[in-house]
Parts: sequence; C-alpha cells; structure tokens
Amino acid sequence: MAPNIDPLEGVSFLVNWGGTRTGMLRVSPLRWSTAVVDHRSGSNILNATQKGPGVPTYWPITVEREILPGDTEFQTWAGEVSNDAGGPFRRDVIITVLDSQRNPAVVFQLRNCWPSSYEAISELNAKATGVATEKLTLEYDWFIRTDV
Repeated sequence: MAPNIDPLEGVSFLVNWGGTRTGMLRVSPLRWSTAVVDHRSGSNILNATQKGPGVPTYWPITVEREILPGDTEFQTWAGEVSNDAGGPFRRDVIITVLDSQRNPAVVFQLRNCWPSSYEAISELNAKATGVATEKLTLEYDWFIRTDV
C-alpha cells in the first residue's frame, strides 16, 4: 500500500495530557537537537579534532488553551510539581494531528512530561478581541512520532 502523500492542510489537533479537555489553541513546535562533541585521537598525526554526536536535548513545548470558569486542571498539575507533593506528576502527553476529515494522521507521544512553568492568564487588554488564555510549559524526556 502506497503511503498517503497529501499535505496536512488546515491542521486540527488534540492534546491528550491527562485532563478532561483535549482542545488547545496552540502548541509550540516539537524539536530536539544533538550536541556536537569535539574529540581527537592521540595517534592523529595532524592533531585535528573530529566532530561526533553527543547528548540529545529535547526542547520544552508550550500548550495554550482558553480559560473556562471552574477548570483549574492546568494549575493543579503545575502545583503538583511546585508543591513537591511527592505524587506522580510526570505524565505521557499525546499530540494527535488530524487530517481534513478529522481522522488521526500523525501522533506524537511525549514521554514523562511535567510542567516547568504555568502562566495563569494571558495579557489583559481592554481593546483586544481574543479570549483569556492560560499556558503550560512542558519538559519531557523524549518523543516518538507514529504515522497512522
């Protein structure tokens, strides 16, 4: 079976983070980079260094959603970390990118996520037309992509 090569246009997505609401307004990019390590061999006559791969770094992501009265799940999760309640505050987070028919197309699974920052409310501006939002910055160990 040939793979689907249609681009994902008008992207819709869901974020399953362990809370009751999976709809988000924004998710920042998922990225990682690998450190470059210089090393040299003592037997190298030119005394030149050689570059090699080092430890990978997974950059934090930010998830943002509108504030709804009575929903304090973002704050609660962030509080579990900052209060060091000793509970299992690490969670796997699954980001599902949907195709134009709202079927899962690509799934990213982020392992052992935890909130390193919580923004309780976006900037308030009397002239703005948007909604009030809250943000979580999530750290994680690594992620894996699965094409559905």
